[in-house]
Amino acid sequence: MNKSRILAFAVSLALAACAFGYQARGNLSDVPGELRGKGYPANTQGGGRFTLSDRSGALQCDGVAYPPDVVGNSGCEGESGKGEVRCSDGREFAIRWQGRSCRSWVGEGEDARGNRLTFRVERLSR
Repeated sequence: MNKSRILAFAVSLALAACAFGYQARGNLSDVPGELRGKGYPANTQGGGRFTLSDRSGALQCDGVAYPPDVVGNSGCEGESGKGEVRCSDGREFAIRWQGRSCRSWVGEGEDARGNRLTFRVERLSR
């Protein structure tokens, strides 16, 4: 096996490990129950991506938290930034997120009709 294949395999394995270790949870003011999904933190710039869906899977949302526009005092904690969430029913949210630690961030936003989204993305403890 050549070096480029070994490197490609190692990178793929590392990315897959990160994706399975983060959960996303959220609530929409006009949708009953908790939304659940996965989080995909950015490796070096802060922020990241996350997905949320309702219990039936009929409503699915994809969110992106852009790199921070406010830098925290101790690395990730206190960082904050903007982002957006788009859902399968057409709604869009402008969000604001804040880092709680290097393994956890929370956020909220509102759509054009005033419906509120709150969410959190955190590393699962092992």
